[in-house]
Amino acid sequence: MIKKLCVIAAIGIGIMACNPQSGYRISGTLESDFAGMVYLKKPVGYSVQTVDSAQVTDNSFTLSGTVELSDVFMITFEGSKIRHKLILDNVNYEMTFANTEILNSVTGNKLQDDMSHFIIEMGSLDSRERELINKIWRDTTTTQNEKDELYVVLKEVRDNKIDLANTYIADHPGSPHTPDVLNIYIRNFLTNDELDSVYQTFTGEVKKTNRGNMLGKSIQAVRRSAVGQAMIDFSMPGMNGEEMKLSELVKENKLVFIDFWASWCGPCRASIPELKQIYADYHEQGLEFFAVSYDDNRENWLNAIEEEELHWPNASNLKGWDCPTAADYAIRGIPASVLITQEGIIAARSLRGQELRDKIEELLK
Repeated sequence: MIKKLCVIAAIGIGIMACNPQSGYRISGTLESDFAGMVYLKKPVGYSVQTVDSAQVTDNSFTLSGTVELSDVFMITFEGSKIRHKLILDNVNYEMTFANTEILNSVTGNKLQDDMSHFIIEMGSLDSRERELINKIWRDTTTTQNEKDELYVVLKEVRDNKIDLANTYIADHPGSPHTPDVLNIYIRNFLTNDELDSVYQTFTGEVKKTNRGNMLGKSIQAVRRSAVGQAMIDFSMPGMNGEEMKLSELVKENKLVFIDFWASWCGPCRASIPELKQIYADYHEQGLEFFAVSYDDNRENWLNAIEEEELHWPNASNLKGWDCPTAADYAIRGIPASVLITQEGIIAARSLRGQELRDKIEELLK
């Protein structure tokens, strides 16, 4: 009987030893005086959401809880816009800050260490890149011969950035930080199929993270919204709150040009005079515009429409980048556009100027 109890006890101890920690605990200290709040935030779509907070007392704080999925969270301090990245898992973390703006060190897990090292290395290259850009394009004392030499150095720095990002991605398929690195530093150099090939090397857990999930959906959206594919229908409130449906405009016109823009977007508003001329030239022949705004402030949106004198259909759900059309049509920057035929087929994407005119004339023949 005693032997059986010993065996059971040993099994119980083994199970306890193998069980992971039930939650995370973040212990932070600041080297400078600060007596405000500290916040733990997680990414949700393009936004962030506060999940925990604490009062900093005697220049220290503690945050604790549990996470179901390891992901990149952020630590922020009251009154500061700086977000300190943290790969949050159910382990203990020690964080030291010089002040609310500068993170000195983090201990917790290997993935956090690797991310911190990457941020430091990439930050150094980013700083060097900015220095060169300022010297080449903004410093009026730089001679042409000096610029030619600096161009070579700038290319080397940018190549180093790409190499650093590629190495990090290849070495960290299980890091929640990897989708961000791929999206920020490498994506623009890849076709969508190449991007998907890299994405498929990620672990299943990474694909479930906020950025991993968004990246996977974006890859699929690029395929679904490519030229030649059927349009993705949507409805959205117009200026007076009435529902405006894309398919209704498509049915009533030979061509519909969807212009994705926002009142705060300088390049968007700079392109409006040209768009107004195109609209005037082709509207009577069957072209309609549908302006979809990524504003989140109704007053700003309506004021911009009035200032720019936009007389074509305007709509916005006032959700900013969380507007579903951004994901459906793989919109990563504005201004952006989609040209749709009366048959509901995507005929062109992101055309401007003469290219847009040529395509409109081709489709209206």
